[in-house]
Amino acid sequence: MKFALIGDDPAAQPWLKALAAGGHSLCAAALADRLFDGGAGSSVRRVTWEHLLTDRDLDAVLIAGDTDEVLAAAKQLATDSRPLLILPSLALGIATAYELSLIRDDSRVVLMPAFAHRGDAELQSLSQRLRSGEIGAVRRLQIDVERSLTRSMSESDIEAAALPDVDLLRWLGGNYDQVTSQRSGQTEQGCSQATLTLAGSGLPDATWSARYGTQRSWRLTIETERETITVVRDAVEPNAECLASVVAQFNAACCGQPITTDWSDAVRVFDVLDAARRSLRRRRTIDLHFETLSERQQFKTQMTAIGCGLLLLTLVLMFGLLGLGAVFDARDRSVRDARAAGLVALLDDFPAGASEFPPTSVARLDQMAERLQSAATSAFVEPAVNPPDAELDQRRRVELVKQLAGRGVIAADHRTRIAPAQSHGWEIMLRVLRIAWIVPLVLFLGLQLLLFVAKPATERDRSEPAEANR
Repeated sequence: MKFALIGDDPAAQPWLKALAAGGHSLCAAALADRLFDGGAGSSVRRVTWEHLLTDRDLDAVLIAGDTDEVLAAAKQLATDSRPLLILPSLALGIATAYELSLIRDDSRVVLMPAFAHRGDAELQSLSQRLRSGEIGAVRRLQIDVERSLTRSMSESDIEAAALPDVDLLRWLGGNYDQVTSQRSGQTEQGCSQATLTLAGSGLPDATWSARYGTQRSWRLTIETERETITVVRDAVEPNAECLASVVAQFNAACCGQPITTDWSDAVRVFDVLDAARRSLRRRRTIDLHFETLSERQQFKTQMTAIGCGLLLLTLVLMFGLLGLGAVFDARDRSVRDARAAGLVALLDDFPAGASEFPPTSVARLDQMAERLQSAATSAFVEPAVNPPDAELDQRRRVELVKQLAGRGVIAADHRTRIAPAQSHGWEIMLRVLRIAWIVPLVLFLGLQLLLFVAKPATERDRSEPAEANR
């Protein structure tokens, strides 16, 4: 196969050797200047990652980096259906892992995490024996790691060491859904020992621990009903044969054979590491709920979070708007009630500068008189505002009293007043605020229709969690 490399992670060096040993060729590299300093790899073309999108001679891409540009290139190449062999790293993060998973579901591209232990012949044999029940039911899995450090282990040191081992424990033990993380010898610089415990219904308990010391070592202990198996590694560099086996598995997947290590395995590892952080922060066991990942599921999750916040914001704004109106509205309650009941003679009811009602106002005056006769309330005259004219306001009041008295309203003079001046600009602003208050909620409800556009989970996606538990 013809490979391209994106990224300059030094961890890619043994993988490049494994590609060459397997008869594959590295034809191009992007964003990998640090790996080829000093003239090494002079036969490899240096290109931009965008160039790889149009280079149809390439069969696959090795992703070995965690910068924003490398991750953006990985997503775009996956969208373009280019098979990717990805070196997992902490900076990749759970968000990017899930995003790549969605791209894989959409384009059906081969995405494979490069976990070196998946190619270890001894571990492969152990995995088969455990699944077949040849050595009895597994009671306990444990991995002990010693780091040759002269200081405490930082959280990044711990998570970097745990990342591949979590996948190994899941590979041998099953799809764990309970995570407990602990630290011992805690200082400002880090800790002297870290412990990660995994558990699940019907699964053997699995423990991963790391401590710093004078040497580097790695030990896997598997306790079964019949025997205890121990695997020891020097934990310096992955074995060349292991890397070659992983590359061969990737090559087989690109040729249409069933993939042995799916990208979902990497996603679950990042899920566990994220849960470990929460467990450490909350000092308790964290339950993982592995739901089938799909665009529709992510849409529902995001809409739920946004909707809760938006409903709370709408409630707060509603009380704020009501309070604002109550504090700054110059009219008293009786004026507002009279306006709602149609008992206010508005400026539009009078001709400009006049105090007499036009003939067209007869029906309106009849309605005002009828309401005043049936209820013990008052009528008001809206004052002139542009410009203010107190004398005109009084003449209009007298005219309204005359019209109401002529229609049989008792004590019309005492029940007719001039309303306090009210700013039209204030009313306009209140209307705008009412619209602004409700518009976000209406838009949010409209966005729910996008649910029918989001893609649901496929049958293959639903089967993955079940297969991981076997």
